[in-house]
Amino acid sequence: MTQTRLPAGTRRRSPRRVWVELAAGAGALVVGAFIWSAPRGDVATPGPEATPEQVVRAYIDAVNARDFETANTIDARPGDLGRFSRPMKTHDVEMGQTLTENGRPHVLFTADFDGGDGTVEDGVWGYYLERGRDGLWHIIDAGVA
Repeated sequence: MTQTRLPAGTRRRSPRRVWVELAAGAGALVVGAFIWSAPRGDVATPGPEATPEQVVRAYIDAVNARDFETANTIDARPGDLGRFSRPMKTHDVEMGQTLTENGRPHVLFTADFDGGDGTVEDGVWGYYLERGRDGLWHIIDAGVA
């Protein structure tokens, strides 16, 4: 059997040390992911007196700040955002007009979009809202007509 010689002054790492180093590296990755996924701000949930436009602005701000508790309170569509969600970020928002269809406001705006599933292009977008039993406006759908 041939032995491999190590350069002078180097020591062979024990298998235990290798496992310890791997565990430390994995732990650092987990901690990094947990820090990355943390909320970056708190956005107040709009009250019953808020306009549909204010609710949409609060939703956009909450998603951008990763304040998913507020975002999920506003958004009544199926599925919740969670700590490791990677939702679309909305930048350079300019509120447009609000149309009313069957008593439901459709708040339109223009913006630049990053991330998410990539299906929303920069430009006009909107959210449909409806009053919930709690008296608050909630997003029930999205898109442009």
